[in-house]
Amino acid sequence: MRNALNWYLQRITGALLVILLAAHFWVEHFLTYRTVLARVSNPLWQAIDISFLLVALYHGLSGLRNIVLDYSRVGARAVQAITIVLVAAGALWAYWGIEAFRNL
Repeated sequence: MRNALNWYLQRITGALLVILLAAHFWVEHFLTYRTVLARVSNPLWQAIDISFLLVALYHGLSGLRNIVLDYSRVGARAVQAITIVLVAAGALWAYWGIEAFRNL
């Protein structure tokens, strides 16, 4: 059951990344600097950017975990250690990214 949920979440976050990445590229790279500054100060767009960060982190770190576990022969204790390290790295990275919005 847990593996099926992870499989579905990996696909769902991948689809969300396509949408969020397209919005990110359009807003950040094709609009004027003044427009981008106004957007960054908007709480709705901040929530979208934070969602993008969290979805990308989950998708990327979950994918990394799957690759490491698929191509290695490790025991249950190593799987747990790898998972803990990746969750800790993701939590730290998410905290760092979300804190960046406080300094705007």
